Amino acid sequence: MDNLALQCRCGQIKGRAIKVNPADGTRVICYCKDCQAFAHALKAGAEVLDEQGGTDIYQLPPARLQIQQGLEQIRCLRLSEKGLYRWYAGCCNTPIGNSLAPRVPMIGLIHSFIVDPEREAKLGPVRACVNLRGATGQIPKSQLDAAPARGYVGKLMLKILVWKLSGQGRPNPLFSTKGQPLASPHILSPGEKL
Repeated sequence: MDNLALQCRCGQIKGRAIKVNPADGTRVICYCKDCQAFAHALKAGAEVLDEQGGTDIYQLPPARLQIQQGLEQIRCLRLSEKGLYRWYAGCCNTPIGNSLAPRVPMIGLIHSFIVDPEREAKLGPVRACVNLRGATGQIPKSQLDAAPARGYVGKLMLKILVWKLSGQGRPNPLFSTKGQPLASPHILSPGEKL
Protein backbone atom coordinates (compact mmCIF):
# COMPACT_ATOMS: atom_id res chain seq x y z
CA MET A 1 0.00 0.00 0.00
CA ASP A 2 1.18 3.49 -0.84
CA ASN A 3 0.63 7.05 0.25
CA LEU A 4 -0.79 9.54 -2.23
CA ALA A 5 0.40 13.18 -2.27
CA LEU A 6 -2.35 15.81 -2.13
CA GLN A 7 -2.11 19.56 -2.65
CA CYS A 8 -4.20 22.49 -3.75
CA ARG A 9 -3.17 24.51 -6.79
CA CYS A 10 -1.38 27.27 -4.82
CA GLY A 11 0.23 24.90 -2.31
CA GLN A 12 -1.31 26.28 0.88
CA ILE A 13 -3.16 23.02 1.58
CA LYS A 14 -1.11 19.84 1.63
CA GLY A 15 -1.89 16.35 2.76
CA ARG A 16 -1.85 12.72 1.86
CA ALA A 17 -4.06 9.73 1.50
CA ILE A 18 -2.51 6.75 3.25
CA LYS A 19 -2.67 3.04 2.50
CA VAL A 20 -3.87 3.62 -1.05
CA ASN A 21 -4.23 0.75 -3.47
CA PRO A 22 -6.59 0.03 -6.36
CA ALA A 23 -8.42 -2.76 -4.50
CA ASP A 24 -9.19 -0.81 -1.34
CA GLY A 25 -10.70 2.30 -2.90
CA THR A 26 -12.96 2.95 -5.84
CA ARG A 27 -12.05 5.13 -8.78
CA VAL A 28 -15.00 6.44 -10.77
CA ILE A 29 -15.82 9.10 -13.31
CA CYS A 30 -19.01 10.91 -12.37
CA TYR A 31 -20.98 12.75 -15.06
CA CYS A 32 -23.69 14.19 -12.82
CA LYS A 33 -24.85 17.77 -13.23
CA ASP A 34 -24.02 18.47 -9.56
CA CYS A 35 -20.33 17.61 -9.99
CA GLN A 36 -20.31 19.82 -13.06
CA ALA A 37 -22.01 22.65 -11.14
CA PHE A 38 -19.41 22.35 -8.36
CA ALA A 39 -16.52 22.66 -10.83
CA HIS A 40 -18.17 25.60 -12.59
CA ALA A 41 -18.99 27.38 -9.31
CA LEU A 42 -15.27 27.30 -8.51
CA LYS A 43 -14.38 28.39 -12.06
CA ALA A 44 -12.42 25.14 -12.32
CA GLY A 45 -14.30 23.36 -15.09
CA ALA A 46 -11.30 23.28 -17.43
CA GLU A 47 -9.09 21.62 -14.79
CA VAL A 48 -11.68 19.25 -13.37
CA LEU A 49 -14.09 18.11 -16.09
CA ASP A 50 -13.17 15.83 -18.97
CA GLU A 51 -14.43 16.40 -22.54
CA GLN A 52 -17.81 14.84 -21.67
CA GLY A 53 -18.26 16.69 -18.36
CA GLY A 54 -16.94 13.89 -16.11
CA THR A 55 -15.05 14.25 -12.84
CA ASP A 56 -12.39 11.66 -11.93
CA ILE A 57 -12.95 10.72 -8.26
CA TYR A 58 -11.18 8.31 -5.90
CA GLN A 59 -13.39 7.11 -3.04
CA LEU A 60 -11.76 6.09 0.25
CA PRO A 61 -12.55 6.04 3.97
CA PRO A 62 -11.98 9.32 5.90
CA ALA A 63 -9.47 7.81 8.34
CA ARG A 64 -7.04 7.45 5.44
CA LEU A 65 -7.15 11.18 4.58
CA GLN A 66 -4.65 13.41 6.35
CA ILE A 67 -4.44 17.18 5.95
CA GLN A 68 -0.96 18.20 7.10
CA GLN A 69 -1.02 21.88 6.23
CA GLY A 70 -3.63 24.55 5.56
CA LEU A 71 -6.64 23.05 7.33
CA GLU A 72 -7.86 26.60 8.00
CA GLN A 73 -8.09 27.19 4.22
CA ILE A 74 -10.61 24.39 3.62
CA ARG A 75 -14.10 25.57 2.71
CA CYS A 76 -17.37 23.76 2.12
CA LEU A 77 -20.32 24.35 -0.14
CA ARG A 78 -23.51 22.48 -0.78
CA LEU A 79 -25.66 22.79 -3.86
CA SER A 80 -28.78 22.46 -1.69
CA GLU A 81 -29.66 22.14 2.01
CA LYS A 82 -29.39 18.35 1.81
CA GLY A 83 -26.74 18.07 -0.91
CA LEU A 84 -23.29 16.57 -0.63
CA TYR A 85 -20.65 18.38 1.36
CA ARG A 86 -18.31 19.62 -1.35
CA TRP A 87 -14.89 20.64 -0.06
CA TYR A 88 -12.51 23.05 -1.74
CA ALA A 89 -9.47 25.24 -1.09
CA GLY A 90 -10.57 28.75 -0.12
CA CYS A 91 -7.13 30.06 -1.07
CA CYS A 92 -7.27 29.05 -4.76
CA ASN A 93 -10.67 27.33 -5.36
CA THR A 94 -9.13 23.90 -5.98
CA PRO A 95 -11.84 21.23 -5.60
CA ILE A 96 -10.78 18.76 -2.90
CA GLY A 97 -13.57 16.21 -2.58
CA ASN A 98 -17.11 15.23 -1.64
CA SER A 99 -18.71 13.72 1.46
CA LEU A 100 -22.23 12.38 1.87
CA ALA A 101 -22.59 13.01 5.62
CA PRO A 102 -20.39 12.76 8.72
CA ARG A 103 -21.79 9.33 9.60
CA VAL A 104 -21.06 7.87 6.14
CA PRO A 105 -17.41 6.75 6.10
CA MET A 106 -16.46 7.82 2.59
CA ILE A 107 -14.73 10.73 0.93
CA GLY A 108 -14.46 11.13 -2.83
CA LEU A 109 -11.16 12.87 -3.63
CA ILE A 110 -11.25 14.87 -6.83
CA HIS A 111 -8.28 14.36 -9.13
CA SER A 112 -7.41 18.09 -9.14
CA PHE A 113 -6.29 17.73 -5.49
CA ILE A 114 -4.12 14.68 -6.21
CA VAL A 115 -0.61 15.74 -7.23
CA ASP A 116 1.19 12.44 -6.82
CA PRO A 117 3.32 11.70 -9.92
CA GLU A 118 2.45 7.99 -9.57
CA ARG A 119 -1.29 8.63 -9.30
CA GLU A 120 -2.32 6.32 -12.13
CA ALA A 121 -0.43 3.32 -10.76
CA LYS A 122 -1.53 3.91 -7.16
CA LEU A 123 -5.23 4.43 -7.92
CA GLY A 124 -5.52 1.91 -10.71
CA PRO A 125 -8.02 2.08 -13.55
CA VAL A 126 -11.42 3.72 -13.45
CA ARG A 127 -13.86 1.06 -12.19
CA ALA A 128 -17.13 2.74 -13.15
CA CYS A 129 -18.54 5.59 -15.21
CA VAL A 130 -21.64 6.80 -13.36
CA ASN A 131 -24.53 9.23 -13.84
CA LEU A 132 -24.17 8.98 -17.59
CA ARG A 133 -27.32 11.03 -18.31
CA GLY A 134 -25.48 14.14 -17.20
CA ALA A 135 -22.70 13.73 -19.76
CA THR A 136 -22.23 16.76 -21.99
CA GLY A 137 -20.90 14.70 -24.90
CA GLN A 138 -20.69 11.17 -26.26
CA ILE A 139 -18.65 8.97 -23.91
CA PRO A 140 -16.45 6.58 -25.91
CA LYS A 141 -17.83 3.03 -25.94
CA SER A 142 -14.39 1.66 -25.06
CA GLN A 143 -14.44 3.72 -21.85
CA LEU A 144 -17.94 2.52 -20.94
CA ASP A 145 -17.01 -1.10 -21.63
CA ALA A 146 -13.88 -0.82 -19.47
CA ALA A 147 -15.72 0.83 -16.56
CA PRO A 148 -19.36 -0.28 -16.50
CA ALA A 149 -21.72 1.30 -13.96
CA ARG A 150 -23.51 -2.01 -13.50
CA GLY A 151 -22.93 -3.36 -10.01
CA TYR A 152 -21.05 -0.24 -8.88
CA VAL A 153 -23.52 0.87 -6.20
CA GLY A 154 -23.63 -2.57 -4.57
CA LYS A 155 -19.85 -2.82 -4.47
CA LEU A 156 -19.54 0.69 -3.06
CA MET A 157 -22.15 0.03 -0.36
CA LEU A 158 -20.24 -3.10 0.66
CA LYS A 159 -17.00 -1.11 0.91
CA ILE A 160 -18.71 1.58 2.99
CA LEU A 161 -20.07 -1.10 5.33
CA VAL A 162 -16.61 -2.66 5.71
CA TRP A 163 -15.07 0.77 6.34
CA LYS A 164 -17.73 1.52 8.96
CA LEU A 165 -17.38 -1.83 10.75
CA SER A 166 -13.59 -1.60 10.73
CA GLY A 167 -13.64 1.91 12.25
CA GLN A 168 -12.22 3.69 9.22
CA GLY A 169 -14.83 6.45 9.43
CA ARG A 170 -12.80 8.19 12.13
CA PRO A 171 -10.93 10.34 12.45
CA ASN A 172 -12.50 12.39 9.70
CA PRO A 173 -10.40 15.50 9.04
CA LEU A 174 -13.38 17.32 7.50
CA PHE A 175 -15.82 16.87 10.42
CA SER A 176 -15.47 17.30 14.18
CA THR A 177 -15.93 14.36 16.55
CA LYS A 178 -19.49 15.66 17.06
CA GLY A 179 -20.19 15.51 13.32
CA GLN A 180 -19.93 19.23 12.60
CA PRO A 181 -18.30 20.19 9.28
CA LEU A 182 -14.83 21.72 9.53
CA ALA A 183 -16.09 24.78 7.67
CA SER A 184 -19.64 26.06 7.81
CA PRO A 185 -21.22 25.05 4.47
CA HIS A 186 -22.19 27.77 2.06
CA ILE A 187 -25.43 26.83 0.29
CA LEU A 188 -24.98 27.77 -3.35
CA SER A 189 -27.85 29.74 -4.83
CA PRO A 190 -28.90 29.07 -8.46
CA GLY A 191 -26.41 30.62 -10.86
CA GLU A 192 -23.98 31.62 -8.12
CA LYS A 193 -20.24 31.29 -8.66
CA LEU A 194 -17.65 31.76 -5.95
